[in-house]
Amino acid sequence: MMERVLVLLLTGVALFAVNASRVRRSGRRERWILASFGVPALYLAVMYLTDSDWPNLHDLANQSLGRIAHLIVKWLEQT
Repeated sequence: MMERVLVLLLTGVALFAVNASRVRRSGRRERWILASFGVPALYLAVMYLTDSDWPNLHDLANQSLGRIAHLIVKWLEQT
């Protein structure tokens, strides 16, 4: 667990340090865009830290595109 915390802290500091001054100078719209990227990243970070089996991006893609992909594969197998 401590190793995972250390990895996330180092990665977060490295990524945030590059953009810290840019975030301070950015407008409201840019901050909302950065927050929209930050929320899923934070969710995945918590999922990584706790080693939980929560729904992730793969599950979302499978739920939304899985049936269509399965139909295409079945159609291609027939030909």
